[in-house]
Amino acid sequence: MKKSIIKTNIIIICLTILFTCMISPVEAKERPEAISGLLDLTNWDFKQDGVLSLDGQWEFYWQELLTPDDLNKTNVIATEYINVPMSWNKQKINNDQISGQGYATYRLLINTPSDKLYGIKVPRIFTSYNLWVDDKLVASNGTIGSTQEETVPQYLPQVKYFKPNSDTTELVVQVANFHHRSGGILESLQIGTDTQISDLRTKNIALELFLFGSLFIIAFYHFGLFLFRTKDKSTLFFGVFSLLIALRTLLVGEIYFIYVFPNFSWEIAHKIQTLAYYMGVPLIFLFLKSIFPKEFSTKVVNTVLIVGFSFSFLVLLTPAIIFTQFNPIFQLFSIVALFYATWAVFTACYKKREGAYLIGLGVIFLFLFTINDIIYLSVVFNDSANHFLRNIIVTNNLSSWGLLIFIFTQSLVLASKFSQSFTRAEFMKEELQQLNEGLEQKVKNRTYALENSKKDLEKAYKALTKSEKSRQNLVQNISHDLRTPLTSIRGYVSAILDGLVKEPEKQQKYLNKVIDKTSHLDHLVQQLMDLSRLESRQLKLDFKQVPIDLLMKNIIEKYSFDFKTSNGSFQVNYPLNWESKTTYKENLFVLVDIMQLDRVLTNLFTNALAHTQNDDQITLSFDLIADNKKLLIAVADTGTGICTEDLPHIFERFYMAEKARQQVPKNSGLGLAISKEIIEYHGGQIWVNSKLGQGSKFYFTLPVSSQDIEKGLLSNAL
Repeated sequence: MKKSIIKTNIIIICLTILFTCMISPVEAKERPEAISGLLDLTNWDFKQDGVLSLDGQWEFYWQELLTPDDLNKTNVIATEYINVPMSWNKQKINNDQISGQGYATYRLLINTPSDKLYGIKVPRIFTSYNLWVDDKLVASNGTIGSTQEETVPQYLPQVKYFKPNSDTTELVVQVANFHHRSGGILESLQIGTDTQISDLRTKNIALELFLFGSLFIIAFYHFGLFLFRTKDKSTLFFGVFSLLIALRTLLVGEIYFIYVFPNFSWEIAHKIQTLAYYMGVPLIFLFLKSIFPKEFSTKVVNTVLIVGFSFSFLVLLTPAIIFTQFNPIFQLFSIVALFYATWAVFTACYKKREGAYLIGLGVIFLFLFTINDIIYLSVVFNDSANHFLRNIIVTNNLSSWGLLIFIFTQSLVLASKFSQSFTRAEFMKEELQQLNEGLEQKVKNRTYALENSKKDLEKAYKALTKSEKSRQNLVQNISHDLRTPLTSIRGYVSAILDGLVKEPEKQQKYLNKVIDKTSHLDHLVQQLMDLSRLESRQLKLDFKQVPIDLLMKNIIEKYSFDFKTSNGSFQVNYPLNWESKTTYKENLFVLVDIMQLDRVLTNLFTNALAHTQNDDQITLSFDLIADNKKLLIAVADTGTGICTEDLPHIFERFYMAEKARQQVPKNSGLGLAISKEIIEYHGGQIWVNSKLGQGSKFYFTLPVSSQDIEKGLLSNAL
């Protein structure tokens, strides 16, 4: 609502400024007119009442080119009078109606005070003239003659100043026309003080030049718009139309162009002026058709184009004396066409087309002012005196102002479109940015998901590979490592069945051996199954997050108690400064499966006990390494040790190092391999340092985190 009020106020202010430039002050006093060739201005105060048009009845001498001397010496008595402004076409002389071609003399006597300096503003006169003021030739334009060959036409409005010799001033004007349909004085001569006339002339020229400059710039502005966006033809049509009207502005009114180029051909200037009118109507229809395509009928527009360009060709191909004869036809046609265009624009406003209200407002002004000029230049207006429209229509140069108003409203529509386009562009840019950001996030999410899927697939592939390898190893182990006990079992049973062992005591002994072998086989198969499931990660560990100090405390308590029942010496080594750093200890955790970790330690301690004597020592050590990110646990003994060549294979399954620690009764040869898989399953590492005869030291690490845990989980874990 606020925006619409601001826009309306801006439009009203701009239109007010334009009308202020156009409209002359209102004249309240009754204006005197010439009667029978005499104009009494004794009661006219120019300073108070302003400039006066020399309208009324002038003496008229048809087919005579008289000078003031001729009129005074011969005491010619006027018998004919003609109204000014008006063409002499259809004027009756001796009951004969004269045509527009010919020559004549006009005379007017003006009663004015003689002690002042006056100015007289002479409009364009059709189509050549000489002007005398009190026996003095003060102005002329073109060449006066009694035939077409002797006459040279030209339009040149002028301002002249004079000081009357007496209380009665005589104006004598010789006029000749053989090149235009209409002849005579068609526009009013004006009289005023020298200052008033000078100001009037300056103001008119300034306004016309301002109008020309505005239209000229707007024309090329629209040409520029068309070059940047050739798809939109409306800017091209409007640019050409503006340029034509701009050129016409220089050739009507004060006709400043002739002052700059006084020898410019009247014929060409008149063709340009007329072409601007004839081509302007089709162009404005093309422009409106491009804006409101549904409201303007294509047939009507084509008809306007055909008629307009046909008359334009007529102007180009024939002289002014011919094509001006057809001007009334096109004037009537253009009025009908403009009424149709007005109806179509109103329809667009009714249907609330984009920009229809503003363009409709401009079109109304343009059409009203254009119709003003058409009527002013029409045959009906120029060939008749005392026409009622002369009180309304006083100038023929309003169409340029109408176009300026139309351009102003059209510019507002154009600015509105640009503003909306920028707004849409900014909105789309924001949407695009949001879409890009969303797309980038989606790509990141998809990439992250793909990476996870890839990792899962890699894990699955590794697990599958391990599973397959484990299966193959299991088959190999079963086929190779289980063959020996099975062979022994079969030998024991066959000896009994074949009668080789007949004593009951020996048979009982053999059967006990079979039971031992089968128990060993069962243990071996279970170990193999566990190892295979660990290798393939099919065995799910029950990870719990446990504080390191609590984990160490439980391990130490458990194995200290176990070693009390054995003959070995057991010692525990804590990390450096462990007891003094309470906060340090409470904030460190490990993620472990307690049961599986106990299995690893059991394997290592069992192995250590199996290869130590009574006087040997077994040590359990804890330490934090890698900036407290790893917990290092070591189980060391001072037993037999491992030879150097067996160390690389000590964690392989069924590596029965004859010289090393696998020579343990009922040892399956899988304990260290299972321990290695469990530690790696926890994300740690396991290794051994040993020398034959000097004992061994097994190390393994567990990842440490500083994340806190819930006390409930802690209690459940232990």
